[in-house]
Amino acid sequence: MINKLAFYLLTLVLVLHLGFSQRSKETNVDTSRVEPLSEEEIQELLDELDESFYILKDNYVDDINDLEIIKSGIKGLFKPLDPYTVFLEGSRKERLEMLTRGKYGGVGIQINTRRDTLIITGVMEDSPAYSEGLVIGDKIIMVDSTSTIGFTTKEVSALIKGEKGTEVTLGIYRPSTRRKYEYVLTRDQIVVKDVPYYGIDEDGIGYVRITKFSRYTARDFRVAMKSFSESDNLNGIVIDLRNNSGGLLRNALSILDNLVEKNTLLLSTRGRNKNSNSKKYARQNPIIDQDVPIAVLINKGSASASEIVAGTLQDLDRAVIMGEKSFGKGLVQSMFPINDSTKLKLTTAKYYTPSGRLIQKYDYLENGVLTDGLDKSDSTFYTLGGRKVKGGGGITPDITLSRNTIPPFVSGLWRQGLFLTFAATYVPSRDIQTPVVITNEIILDFKQFLEDYDFKYSEPGEKEFTRIKDIIAKSEDFEDRKSAKLFSKLFFWQKSPSDKLFGDLEKFYKHKKDNPFDSKENLKGIRNGLYREMSSVVTGLNKDRIKAALSYDNIYDDAKIVLLNANRYYDILSPEHDVLDTAEENSIIIDSENGE
Repeated sequence: MINKLAFYLLTLVLVLHLGFSQRSKETNVDTSRVEPLSEEEIQELLDELDESFYILKDNYVDDINDLEIIKSGIKGLFKPLDPYTVFLEGSRKERLEMLTRGKYGGVGIQINTRRDTLIITGVMEDSPAYSEGLVIGDKIIMVDSTSTIGFTTKEVSALIKGEKGTEVTLGIYRPSTRRKYEYVLTRDQIVVKDVPYYGIDEDGIGYVRITKFSRYTARDFRVAMKSFSESDNLNGIVIDLRNNSGGLLRNALSILDNLVEKNTLLLSTRGRNKNSNSKKYARQNPIIDQDVPIAVLINKGSASASEIVAGTLQDLDRAVIMGEKSFGKGLVQSMFPINDSTKLKLTTAKYYTPSGRLIQKYDYLENGVLTDGLDKSDSTFYTLGGRKVKGGGGITPDITLSRNTIPPFVSGLWRQGLFLTFAATYVPSRDIQTPVVITNEIILDFKQFLEDYDFKYSEPGEKEFTRIKDIIAKSEDFEDRKSAKLFSKLFFWQKSPSDKLFGDLEKFYKHKKDNPFDSKENLKGIRNGLYREMSSVVTGLNKDRIKAALSYDNIYDDAKIVLLNANRYYDILSPEHDVLDTAEENSIIIDSENGE
């Protein structure tokens, strides 16, 4: 007998999707604001669907999959709602459980695909992989008895992960020795490192990267802040939230606890259920002295919990926000377990920063419900110091900056993983140690490596140019084929019309692709890529790749300039500088992947 609850859910799906949606189309009624049905009306519709299901089951031309139909119905139940209210099972449920638990069963490696081979791009400290000697650049060719050639990263990850204490055998090809190895690893609980790097540079600027707000993020952030506070040379702090799509609400609030005065309002949440209405205050005295300047880096990939941290610090005038406008997600999700294998993730509230602004961008339902009208031009709020800030549409930075554009040649090298491929062999063979210095000899050796590798890439517009050239060459309207043949015989020293039209562009693309190392921008990007990947291969740790990348990060450089200039820092936080838009189980979760 099929579960009665599943029938009810399926009934509601079809009622909403078929009945209410149709009524909305016909009468322009907003489905999120329709008058609620009475209990009798709901029961009548449920009975209708119950009967409809059995008619379908008994009379459809083929046998139907009851399980899949009911699951599809449950998923469809949330279709008219926001994209963060979803039915979770399988891998999606596992990803969120990893977020709340902060750990998983595995061996402690990060992998990515390079052509048709899986390559290790990161090894976690104190993990089974680190202890057994796996290194960045190793290629995974087997998992137990399964060849990984042609497998996706997701498929191989699923094979490697497993219960703590169980064994997995990895077949490895090591480019530096050109030999194959077999490692038998005992899986362990791998703690997720969402604060993968922190440190203080020679100018006294503390930097901390936060990649996600999972269970242990606030704990690791606190360790970083304690380390900074104990330094005799702390002149400012950069908190990097770029491409951080969010996570657990409590972790975002715990991070703010370390930065602002106790009892300061951090956030308020409002929902239809009374339990969703609350105000959150700082619960402890800050670790960092309030005179220490802070810069927060955000971009369009910064969402939800990232926006809470950035928006709260902006509203309290406690930090200068730099970078690009954030994603714009002001919705709170809560987890509701259905059984051991499924959960519901429902939007239960909206969150508001201390100034009262909701940062949700214009909603997906296009009815103004999710934005509370804060997408309108008059949705102006004020920071603690009196600066104007906008509600709706994400966090607008105090200083808008864009990351330096990566040249197409360098972008192609990154996309194909050639910096790491080169470093994995070159570093061990030359016994390169830290600190890594990219010499002209290394640049020449890398150039030779690319020639041997037969690296290919496309310049902007090149593919379109080739396609247009082919279309025109085949077009009889462009030049009469018979006259063209006669033309080429009689005036062989002259170019045909098509050659004249495309000749200059062909020369342009050929010159750029024949001489990529002559470009200063390419050379800068090449040095950056080599420095980052060689540094990580030398130590075998991903944090050294992050540290090395800061040497070529223009937004980080600009943040340092602001933090080291007290007059400029406090001028930005003055009332004259308005920030207006000119260009665990049952854990509260405020995001999934952006746009999911």
